[in-house]
Order: sequence, then C-alpha cells, then structure tokens
Amino acid sequence: MATTEKIRTLGPGSFKIKTGSGSGSTDKDLSADLIKAQLVPSNSTDDPTTFLDGSELTSTTTNWTFEGTVMDDFTAGGLAEWLFDHAGETLDAVFIPANNATSEWDFKATITPIGIGGDVKAKNTQDLSFPVTNLSHKTRTVS
Repeated sequence: MATTEKIRTLGPGSFKIKTGSGSGSTDKDLSADLIKAQLVPSNSTDDPTTFLDGSELTSTTTNWTFEGTVMDDFTAGGLAEWLFDHAGETLDAVFIPANNATSEWDFKATITPIGIGGDVKAKNTQDLSFPVTNLSHKTRTVS
C-alpha cells in the first residue's frame, strides 16, 4: 500500500481577499505581510433540552475566524490603511496553507482594522482577526 507523505509545515502559501466582482475583481494579497496565519474554530454547546420521554437534544455550533499576525507597513496604501478602508465589508477569501499541498480553504471574511504602531525603532507586529462564514475546502491541482 502506497503512503502519502504528510505536509506539516505552514508555508510558503497564500492568503488573498477578493474585492469587487466580475471583471472588476482584484485580489488583496496578504501573503507577504503574514508571519502567522490560521483558521480557528470556536465551539459552543447549548444546555440540552429534555423531552417528556426522557430524550435530550443538544445543539453544538462552531464559529470560525481567520487569525494572523502581520508586520507593520506604514507605506501609503499599506495593509493597515487597506483594512481600515474596507472595515465591515464581507469579502471572499482564499487561504492556501502550503503551496505544495492540495488543500485550499475558501470563505467569506468580514474585514476588521488592525492596530497601528508600537515600540519606537522596532519592527512591530499587529494581530488580526476576521470573522468567517461559508467556510469550505476543496482539492486543488499542484503543479
């Protein structure tokens, strides 16, 4: 039986957010800004509902976020400005954890701004967190 070698290292990969639609669609590529990138689940379970016959119904929900850490970019049109300008918009996003892997994660991300600044004379980082909906994965072709 043949075994497939597992891919356990994050990156190099990509994270892109689509703006616009149709022929006017462009990608905002955050790949070169991210030093940490992950899809994070948050699971919650409601208290069970007990029925007269003794059976119970329990509801579990999972909410997702895309979380990451980016280096500051103070250039005009840099990431902090782009996120500020698009805050509150829900846009299509694609996360490919490793270019040599066949896994691609597609979702809608609600854009939130990040912090600006930090320690003087330092290369500061900012954490970002985008609420995620319509999360799905698909197999992609690796060339």
